[in-house]
Amino acid sequence: MTRRGSTVQDGLTAPDDPAGTVTAPATYAQERAWLASRLAHDPPTYCAVDEFPLHASVTADDLVRALHVLMDRHEPLRTVLRTVDGRLRQEVHPGPQPRIDVLDLSAHGPGAQIEERRSLRTRLARGPFDPHRAPQWRAAVLGLGEGSWAVVFAAHHTVYDSASGLNVHAELTELCAAAEEGRAPRLPRLSFGYGTYARRERRRTGTHPAAPHWRARLCGLPPVHAVPLDRPRPPARTFLGAEVRTALPAAVTATLTAAARSHCTRPAMMLLAAWTALLHHHSGAYDLAVGLPVAGRGDPATRSMIGTFVNMRVLRADLSGDPDGTELVRRTTTAVRADEPHDIPFQRLVALLPAPRLPGVPPLYQLAFNHTPANDLGPPVSSCEEDLLLDVAGTGVRLVYDAALFDRSTADRLLADYLRLLAALLDAPGTRLSALLPGTVPRHTSCPAPAPAAAPARTAPRDAAEERVAAVWRSLLGTDAVDVHEDFFTAGGHSLQALRLLARLAPEHEGRPTLRTFFADPTVAGLATALKHTPPGRTAWR
Repeated sequence: MTRRGSTVQDGLTAPDDPAGTVTAPATYAQERAWLASRLAHDPPTYCAVDEFPLHASVTADDLVRALHVLMDRHEPLRTVLRTVDGRLRQEVHPGPQPRIDVLDLSAHGPGAQIEERRSLRTRLARGPFDPHRAPQWRAAVLGLGEGSWAVVFAAHHTVYDSASGLNVHAELTELCAAAEEGRAPRLPRLSFGYGTYARRERRRTGTHPAAPHWRARLCGLPPVHAVPLDRPRPPARTFLGAEVRTALPAAVTATLTAAARSHCTRPAMMLLAAWTALLHHHSGAYDLAVGLPVAGRGDPATRSMIGTFVNMRVLRADLSGDPDGTELVRRTTTAVRADEPHDIPFQRLVALLPAPRLPGVPPLYQLAFNHTPANDLGPPVSSCEEDLLLDVAGTGVRLVYDAALFDRSTADRLLADYLRLLAALLDAPGTRLSALLPGTVPRHTSCPAPAPAAAPARTAPRDAAEERVAAVWRSLLGTDAVDVHEDFFTAGGHSLQALRLLARLAPEHEGRPTLRTFFADPTVAGLATALKHTPPGRTAWR
């Protein structure tokens, strides 16, 4: 096997040359991915890895050149995110140098090739990206012999999502065909760049057109789910996660598509309906909020773009009246379809709704569901954003859980119960919800859901450090009085405001505490103490 780095630099500016660098505000999708990755504990959670098979009479240099063409066409592939005065911005460089390895696997047998490709995907996913340098992607070109190639592409979620992978594959295929036929490539015209999209998104101020729909849809939504926990919820989120995974039973995969067709819906809706049924079974709740990632590409001009557009939508599931499986699937499908025309950035949705903020509780939803057709769950993760996430990819299924709240044994049971309930829903859709899991008893807990505590006596700032923090706090949140023990998020703050709080305090201190430190004690007293003990040179994003 031979290996070499990319040397193709046709017409590209040196990576450290500031000439031509363009800045733009970060999109809402980039904000979510950037913040989550800074609070996470493992790189693979926020790194997407795709493998694209290609068949053409081309050379490795042709494929390396094609990757550079993609980078020149799509701004996110030349972008790094930076904070400026506590606000996240894109910095688009004219010619960064990506890491592109070339590996010749043509002498390997089929089994050895498969193993080497699997190992390479894992290595590319595990390696962290330098958060201060573009680009935020890396790739490997694999020669498989007789005109067969594969490109393994790894990118940070701040610049790439699953829909981007379809566009990368399509453009690489066309670039290979053009090189083989000696013609100019016929690539989709991009109406505008990702930076222009970000500026347009940020200019949409005032009342969002989707606001009335979501105010009505989520009015009275329970602030926290009732699924029993194994341990009391800590006052601050740890973001430490774990997972259990398995494969969908053969009987399920054999009948899922036909069952969905008989209900005039998609397989994803069958899987989602079964997830809400399981959550009801273990919580007893009839009113459930489930977070759903959506593509966020409603504008047709974005569908050919590479970048991150994913948004989170809140599904309010109605399980009242002990419906049978057919009615449950109908309700699920109807609710998802009713919400589809009303996309709104999740950060704006949180700000829009006067939902109570409870210590350690993610806003609006804590239970989530994700489905992708590709049969690849990726490497195991050790971080989580929600209490529970059911992730179905092709025939693989995993349950990602907050390790501060749930035991491994509980996750194993929940996943096993889900597979049983899904099979029952497919086999006997006329069965009532209460009978879909016969012989199982829902768990009980001694850990009640958190509730707003009675307001204690307020404590005013007690020294100069607390007064300095309190002054910035008042300015950001528009409040007159500050209790040094009040939770920043309960007081109405959000993650980006936390970043601005840290940035505004920087001139008064040699360093800043990390975002993770602030999340551990998001109070004036906690932040003042952290500032006193932060090593020089520490920044909010490190």
